[in-house]
Amino acid sequence: MSRSLYQYETSPRKIEPEYEPVRKKSTNKKRNISTQKRTVKTKYQLQKEKKKNEIKNHTKQILIVLSLFGMLLAVSYREIHIMEMFNNKKDMENQLALIEKENGQIEKDIKAEESKLDWNIIRQKAKDELGMKEANKITVELERTDNVEKEEKLIKEDNTSLLEKIVEKIIK
Repeated sequence: MSRSLYQYETSPRKIEPEYEPVRKKSTNKKRNISTQKRTVKTKYQLQKEKKKNEIKNHTKQILIVLSLFGMLLAVSYREIHIMEMFNNKKDMENQLALIEKENGQIEKDIKAEESKLDWNIIRQKAKDELGMKEANKITVELERTDNVEKEEKLIKEDNTSLLEKIVEKIIK
């Protein structure tokens, strides 16, 4: 196995080493701290992390698709509801037009029947068939003059002072 970073075959993939090569400890303190913080990850751990990342990405994609589907469902439901309301409005308008047409026809029929009525014939039938009689007509003649009596009141102007009013009440 070569120590180069690339594999010299048909594919130029990087070789992922299964282990981290052991480096010599340096006298530099900064390097010692950095090497202590670094943990060695095996191929299995790398695959596990990669799988977790794939699962996270997959769940994000599923949530995005589900949220888009939910939005489309809400928009389509709203559109369907609006269409139903519009159709109900149209039906009500058609019913109103039909009722107005019927009312117009009935009014026309009533006017035609009223024009056919002859009050003299109705009066004659009431007398003959029902035995009704006309009411006695009593004429009352009133004078042409106005019978309202007018009462005139003279309003006195009251220019007396308050003191004079008190004195008058005491005297009376």
